[in-house]
Amino acid sequence: MIDQNKYSQFGFPRTVADIQGITLHETGNYEKNAQELCDWMNTESKTSQGTHYFVDDTQVVQAMPDDWAVYHTGKGKDWGNCYTIAIEIVSSFNDEKYLQAEDRAVELIRQLQDQYDISNDMIFFHQDFDERKHCPNRIINTYGTSRNFVYQKLEV
Repeated sequence: MIDQNKYSQFGFPRTVADIQGITLHETGNYEKNAQELCDWMNTESKTSQGTHYFVDDTQVVQAMPDDWAVYHTGKGKDWGNCYTIAIEIVSSFNDEKYLQAEDRAVELIRQLQDQYDISNDMIFFHQDFDERKHCPNRIINTYGTSRNFVYQKLEV
């Protein structure tokens, strides 16, 4: 998890009762794993955009606490930032590693759904909040929409 002194750079406080959904992203960074990206966010990031979790083929790294709203949809205090948990799936040139990261993200989604009583219709893509963003890139290219992804990955 990043240093508490950096929390305000990436968002603002909320309660766990505010959590209503999950938004999926893809890092687009092919050189770092989940822990390295969390470390970068903690030490080098100059942007306000953050995430709650980084997920790669071997690990899930929580970067920010769930009860902290994180800027991740690109639109200030919009609904996505205020009420969803952000998950960044770590990109990889290796298809097998990427698919393992995607499967690990599905496990995390299910865990968060159970923990916060989040239904399948409250799983979103970054693109759902900002149509100019093709994110999460590989999932969109494979499934098209968040509904198709949920149907094929979560409702099986």
